[in-house]
Amino acid sequence: MPAIVVKALGGMRPIREPHLLDPSEAVLASNVRLQRGSVEPLRASTTLQATTVINPATIWRYGNDAAEGNWWFNFLVDTDVISSPIPNDPHGRAYWTDGSTAKYGPASLLLTGASLPGGSFNLGVPAPTAAPAVAFTAGSGSTAETRSYVYTYVTAFGEEGPPSPPSVLATVDPTAPVNLSAMQTGPGGPYNINRKRIYRTSTVGASAQFQFVAEITLATTTYSDTISQALLGEALQTEDWLPPPAGLRGLKMLANGAAIGFVGNTIWLTEPNLPHAWAHNVPIELQIVGIGAFGNSAAILTNGYPFLLSGADPAAMTPQKLEFPYACLSKRGIVDTGDGCMYPSVEGLASISSAGISLVSGQFMSPDQWREYNPASMSAAYSDGRYHCLYTKTNGDRGMLTFDLKSGTLSIADTSADVPVTALHADPRSGTIYMAQGGNIVRFDKGSNLTSRWRSGIYRLARPANMAVASLHAESYPMTVRVIADGVVVHTATPTSAYSFRLPAGFEASDWQFEIEGSSKWTRFAMASSVSELMAAQ
Repeated sequence: MPAIVVKALGGMRPIREPHLLDPSEAVLASNVRLQRGSVEPLRASTTLQATTVINPATIWRYGNDAAEGNWWFNFLVDTDVISSPIPNDPHGRAYWTDGSTAKYGPASLLLTGASLPGGSFNLGVPAPTAAPAVAFTAGSGSTAETRSYVYTYVTAFGEEGPPSPPSVLATVDPTAPVNLSAMQTGPGGPYNINRKRIYRTSTVGASAQFQFVAEITLATTTYSDTISQALLGEALQTEDWLPPPAGLRGLKMLANGAAIGFVGNTIWLTEPNLPHAWAHNVPIELQIVGIGAFGNSAAILTNGYPFLLSGADPAAMTPQKLEFPYACLSKRGIVDTGDGCMYPSVEGLASISSAGISLVSGQFMSPDQWREYNPASMSAAYSDGRYHCLYTKTNGDRGMLTFDLKSGTLSIADTSADVPVTALHADPRSGTIYMAQGGNIVRFDKGSNLTSRWRSGIYRLARPANMAVASLHAESYPMTVRVIADGVVVHTATPTSAYSFRLPAGFEASDWQFEIEGSSKWTRFAMASSVSELMAAQ
């Protein structure tokens, strides 16, 4: 006579019919953690502190303070934030983009006020728009020099921008002063600019390099140049160091020190470790939805095919089209995993790494089943090998899918009755996922055990039989056990120990299932047609 024993417990695989599931797999695994072959209840969230704005779309933890409550940035719109790429940055700068004007700030501004970030500057250094005027004594003969002058703006942090238009070419007597005037006193807007640098061509000819002449205050509009060519300084390096374009989004950092973002169908990259200098742009053929970053590579996720951008030098990075039609449906569902990225595509949960592209969800659900969860609504966080994905179905039902890459399992949580989550943040320092929910920042899966439900697949017997006895091994009791025969719940028990309990007699069935509900971890369930068979199956 038959016995059913399950002791290595896994997750859901809706792509298979219930009677074709492996013995350890489930048709429902709700509010569970499946990391060690047992079923552990997911835990409730716990409150850290109140948010400083109502329903923030982005929360981000700044700095390296050991206190968990310090320092939380709250943004009302979808915002991408990075820490300074400069090692041991003495100013403690952070940078962010939200599709309008890119911003940054030092700790002295960021950490002021009741709501953080408290203050900021516009990111980048604009070029002066007017050339300097030049007054000079004309030169002649072999000693004459043909010069052109430019000047740049420089911030209080030493960030230098691109040069002004060049002055008219002037053939000068190098022994006489050259007087510059009409130099602008800065652009409008909070750019933190406090000085200017003046450069001139160092040799005869319009194609010569510009070399450093002098540094003057921002308010100074004139300068008398008496420096000989032999005493000129370094060559101008900032010709292409543009401010970030208006509307920049998707800010990320690459291992080569370049910051990356996008506008429309164009990728923008900075010089290494110079997040104010957006010197490089790469147009692609499709509209960009978001970016995943790993190592020296970036996955460019679009409304069609994804692209892979790789290289040690941002000036030499070129896009490679990946010939898989995995359009990205939600920017907020993109997560970086260290060696790649994952995102909700039209076909399923996609993963891109240096090894290529794959569908993580393909082993669990079909594309049609995936689309039932409305991937365009998804927002996600990644921690400890698990992709946690919040969704809102088109009928309004809300929940969370968890793809556990370590255990190879899928589980679900129904959050329809909970206050909606508006933002997620995975903190690598603590390994904690934080959520903005109901006016608070809360810690995910850190409280008391929730009530979990795990329903098995269908165990189809070769011929009908009666299951007369069952047992459940749990960490604590009581737990609820439901036994299902040919699709009907035939018995509900509330065992208080691992001892066996009787099931109803007087009928036989071919298809058997069970469901365990409770707030305790459990490791094993068995049912059989007799006590002796149950003991033999142990």
